[in-house]
Amino acid sequence: MALIKPILSHKLFPYGLALLLTLSVLGLHMLPSMDSMLNENNTRISHVFLKSQIDYHNELPPFARRPLTTFLMKGTSSIFNIKAGYSFIFINFSLLFLSAILLYHLSLLILSERKLALFNVLVYYLSFSIVFAFFPPVFSYDEPLQYCLLFAALITWIRKRNLIFILLFTLAIISRETSLFLIPALWIFQPGKNEQIKPLWKQYLKTGLILLVPILVYAIYLSVFLHYNQLMEETSSEMASRYSCFLENFEDLKNSVESFTSLYLGLIVFLLFTVIRTLKLGINQVDRKFLYAFWLTAIINTPIVILTAFARETRLFALPMIFLWPVFSSLFRVSSFKWPKQWPINNLGSIILSLLTLINIWYSFLYYQKFGLSTNTFYKEYLFIINLLLHLYFTVQFFPKTERTK
Repeated sequence: MALIKPILSHKLFPYGLALLLTLSVLGLHMLPSMDSMLNENNTRISHVFLKSQIDYHNELPPFARRPLTTFLMKGTSSIFNIKAGYSFIFINFSLLFLSAILLYHLSLLILSERKLALFNVLVYYLSFSIVFAFFPPVFSYDEPLQYCLLFAALITWIRKRNLIFILLFTLAIISRETSLFLIPALWIFQPGKNEQIKPLWKQYLKTGLILLVPILVYAIYLSVFLHYNQLMEETSSEMASRYSCFLENFEDLKNSVESFTSLYLGLIVFLLFTVIRTLKLGINQVDRKFLYAFWLTAIINTPIVILTAFARETRLFALPMIFLWPVFSSLFRVSSFKWPKQWPINNLGSIILSLLTLINIWYSFLYYQKFGLSTNTFYKEYLFIINLLLHLYFTVQFFPKTERTK
């Protein structure tokens, strides 16, 4: 213990932790028994497939208008004369590492407690859309860069560096236009902002003008990009065909189960945790702003994903987590947690937990698996564990064992 404490308190420990977790996620994707985007026949890096992904995102209109990640990958391949597969892995996992570091500093800025910031980094890496980022059908591509830019933008947002915020947030929108869905929550709840400009309408006007600039810049960029590359007609056709995704999401039982489970793992399970938390315990003002921002963004983002994209791509539902990851440890009072000395759930709660666990086993290992949705992945194991944690939290909160007075 005397040796561990100095290591945990060392100023470089957050960087070491992020590096270790990044390499762990990479190692998971490269396991011989796993079928990820990164390995081919479970034995080698899939250079051909990854190059096709880069070319695909460079040529098709819906992806070509997000050129930043592709530019970094192609530039890396060209400068260092390396294969596309190496470039894809180096850029995305470097950005994943950087996003975790930025999340750490964002959490530290908001919560002012190192232990809580480190815990948020751990939760980030254990989120389904991160730990399985490059598995089918998650298929992450621009998200690591988008998260880097959004976390960096929120840091400047809180520090009132408005010009840098505008630049970073504009780049985040260019990297993935879904970043626009964060704007209503940023304007209404202004998470991380503590100053009060009176009258209140002046504060909302000032914030609204700041947030309007990235929208206008992106609109100009998109118009110029589409006209210059003569993609207006193709983009219109692509947008019109988007709603066919909704039909495919629920065209049969298998697709419906896959879509629901994707939504559940990417978002609903965290929504349930936060709802249970708010029903049982009070929330401070800082956490409340971020929590409300998380909820509002979920309300905006979720139906759009279901209607216009493939719901099986879990990463699409994770966008609202940008507001939850930085305050997760504070919201759930991680710093005051103590292991119970006895079983903390009463008899009724234990019965409910047992029933929920039986249902969890049936769904995770029997029903979900029978559709072939967890082949050569750890999806079913992850689903079971996250359900078990949710059920434990629910029963501990609503069915606690009370100590008898002598």
